[in-house]
Parts: sequence; C-alpha cells; structure tokens
Amino acid sequence: MKRLYILAASLACASAIAGGQAEVPKRGVPTMTRNVLTFTTLENDWADAVARHDTATLDKLVADRFELRSSAAPGVPTPRAESLRQSLALAPFKSAVTQMAVHEYPDLMVVSFLWTIDSTDTSLAKKVFVVDTWKRNGDGWQVAVRYASPVDVTTRVPGAAPAATQAIEKKY
Repeated sequence: MKRLYILAASLACASAIAGGQAEVPKRGVPTMTRNVLTFTTLENDWADAVARHDTATLDKLVADRFELRSSAAPGVPTPRAESLRQSLALAPFKSAVTQMAVHEYPDLMVVSFLWTIDSTDTSLAKKVFVVDTWKRNGDGWQVAVRYASPVDVTTRVPGAAPAATQAIEKKY
C-alpha cells in the first residue's frame, strides 16, 4: 500500500510539472566545476604573484607572447613586459574573482569572469569584466591573451539583455 501512495504522489508531481502547474525549484548555490575551480585558482595565483612581486610564478603563468587588450584601446595591445611592469608598479590590492565561466577546447581554455578590485587607487576600476585565453603548456596552463573592460552598469552591449533580466540558468 505504501508503494502505491509513493507511485501516486510521484505521478501527480510529474503530471503537475509537465502541465506547467508547478515549477522545478532552482538551485541556490551551483556546484563549482573542476575547470572553474582550476582556473579560479590560477587567476588568484596570478593576482597574488603580482601583489608579492613573485616573478617566478608570473613566468609560469603568463606566456612569453602574452598581450593585454583593454576596452580603452582595443586596437593597441599592451605587450607582456609592459603589462607586467604596470601591474607590478601598483600598490598591492585585494581582489576577488566571481561569476566565472570556462569554455574548454583542445589545449585551450577561454575563461570569463568578474574581477572585483579593492584598492585605494582611484584610477583603477572597481569591477572589470575579463576574458582570459589560457593555453596548455606541458602539464600546466599559461595565459596568452587577456581582454578586459571596466563594468559600467548604466550601458549594455548590443544584443545583450539588460542586466536585470539576465537570470539565466547556468549550465555546469
């Protein structure tokens, strides 16, 4: 008899969901994928190496032909040496990586995220949207190109929905 009640309840729930009468509850906090965990760690290692002026770690993480492309000058890449020189000249600051997405290709990872910067330097953006292209190098990864743009919530990119309507279910 107990099995009959369970079966009936299951069928009722399935019928209600299929008929649009009930909503499937949304997940609260999604589980972090292996790739998101890996590249969150690498991005944080990079930021920590800059703060500590750890050039050995930077040499492992940043490819020799690295370039930074900023929305302020999209057609003028900043080469590796100049980008690292500029970064190392900054006073150390705290930062956080959130809203990461990782797209995997053979020997290449495209990683996008929101980089929140806590600095007293008013010339630095507080929030930056970053897209990093990481390439496999032996058993590890090196960042080859960074695309970065300050986040401006008052405007949007053509084709993108307004920020308030972008509650899209994440595919992990």
